[in-house]
Amino acid sequence: MTVALGRTIAGFVGQWPRWSGYAAGGWALIGIAPALCWAAGRETGSPLRDVPGGRAAAGLIACCLLTGGIAAAASMVRRTPRRWVLVGLWTCCALAAAGTFSFVMNGLQLVFTGTVDDWPAFGVEVFCAVGAALFAGAALAFQRRTADTCPRCGLAHAGRDTGRIPAPPVPAPRAVRLIAYAGSMAFVPYIVMKTTWALGGTFAGVPADEVVAEFERNGASGLILTLERYGLDFTTLSALVGIVLLLGLTHRWGQVFPRRVPLLAGRRVPRWLPLTPAWLGALTLAPYGVIGAIFYLLPPVVGLGDLPDDGIMTGWSGWTVAACGIGAFGPYGIALGVAAWSYQHQTRPKCDTQA
Repeated sequence: MTVALGRTIAGFVGQWPRWSGYAAGGWALIGIAPALCWAAGRETGSPLRDVPGGRAAAGLIACCLLTGGIAAAASMVRRTPRRWVLVGLWTCCALAAAGTFSFVMNGLQLVFTGTVDDWPAFGVEVFCAVGAALFAGAALAFQRRTADTCPRCGLAHAGRDTGRIPAPPVPAPRAVRLIAYAGSMAFVPYIVMKTTWALGGTFAGVPADEVVAEFERNGASGLILTLERYGLDFTTLSALVGIVLLLGLTHRWGQVFPRRVPLLAGRRVPRWLPLTPAWLGALTLAPYGVIGAIFYLLPPVVGLGDLPDDGIMTGWSGWTVAACGIGAFGPYGIALGVAAWSYQHQTRPKCDTQA
């Protein structure tokens, strides 16, 4: 029963070019309702509640979603203006992706604490992640269909599709691997800082006991505090997992499970397994790091803003602490996006056709 259900689900997902346009259109219509509520002044779940002009922006989002929903429905009809439909689909995809801004941060908080600060906002981020995937699928299917290539594999071939041929496992191009190494190294100062505190030391003039006290004031869970007492910081563990993900996207062992993995050795890694967290991480961390560097780190350096003044984040010590985190997230997020794009291209299977 379970196997049959799994095959049914896999078969349905495998036919995504046939239904992604309709699903994206339905998602857009559902998304219009909360956008209109935010435009009317409701703040529950709104990612724009602290943004100047947020109500006007919410109204604009509702209009974009309506346009995107129409474009998604039109993408299922072959004889439609190709350029404008693609612009509408990719614009809505980017808009939905922007709504996932804090998804990874909240996801990590949920894993380690069992809760998030704002459940409605987290629900909106999950909803936006689904929408970004649906609109990307609809755009790709329409783009390939109107270019007379196969909607599933993107290649031109004749005959009936009878299955999928996996791509041979090969490492990413050298340039992509170098970018991945650079993105991984960007986390070194952050890991050193967090590990120093977890071991009871002082970093940038901030002692470990002040960090633990800050955790307690912010309502950190018992698990996080226990890890700190044993010299393990949960964000350091997350960073290490992120580095493994980034390197896996660029090496053969990220496409085929290595021999040291019990029960799975030699099997293909499902593409969605690394690509889902990779794209979510890239869409969250890259903008977070770049925006933070421009509007938080840079102004005090060039004399256009004040140094931070909030708890342990005070003066140049607080700035240094922030720089270790923000300075890691930007380069890592960009590298993750590059590696995910390369992995997606390298591992794209071909259709097994029969004339």
